[in-house]
Amino acid sequence: MEALTPVKPEGAKQELSDLRAELGTLGTDDSGQFVSWELRVRSALARALGEQHHILKQFGDIYWSAPIGGGSLADDTRWFQRSADRAAGMLDAAIAEVGMLADKVPVADESGIDAELWEHVAPEIRSEDWGKVARGAVIFTEDRIRKWAGRPAEEVSKDLAVAIFGANGNYRMGITDGEKQGWQLFAQGIAQALRNADTHRIQNRPDHKRYALGVMGACSLLLTQMRHEHGNRFVDTSPAAPREVGDDKS
Repeated sequence: MEALTPVKPEGAKQELSDLRAELGTLGTDDSGQFVSWELRVRSALARALGEQHHILKQFGDIYWSAPIGGGSLADDTRWFQRSADRAAGMLDAAIAEVGMLADKVPVADESGIDAELWEHVAPEIRSEDWGKVARGAVIFTEDRIRKWAGRPAEEVSKDLAVAIFGANGNYRMGITDGEKQGWQLFAQGIAQALRNADTHRIQNRPDHKRYALGVMGACSLLLTQMRHEHGNRFVDTSPAAPREVGDDKS
């Protein structure tokens, strides 16, 4: 599928609602109109929710015709109706999700975010450059915990998280073994799921603001807990070194 430009949630909601209503007018005896409708739904879902969204993938898995030799015309009609009901449910879910995206997401403020992290990404928040907010947050967090723990500059991503919070790390967090493992996995998740996604490619998603603020919140939580448990024994509290986004060096 060729790259598509996301549409504003308000427009996407109306488009999907119109397609949902049109589904009720289609039937198995109108194959040309149906094929056109199906292609328009796929395009609308991709532009509204992103080409990798699970609803689009599930819609693509719908079989509208019974298997060859599967039965009579009545059987084919029942099969089509079951598929149409399933598609209607998916469109209802997509409309609801787009409706949530249309709701205004309040911009976070510094009261709930690690102060240094906020200062680092505040210019991008003010300019609403959400891709840079997400990338800047994860890179800043990695730089910060590396300095605090006195780890070498070449240690990055999962290896850094394991070295600091793993079984042999000097900055384990939590009281029980389960908590300690949970904080290690949380740090690894930021390193692998968020850092890798946001420093290795430019994400184009309709919920980018909501996503970026979530990334910032996750990073802030890790920094806050590390300050809480080990703030009196940090090796290096100097400001994070200025770096270009995507640079692995401190």
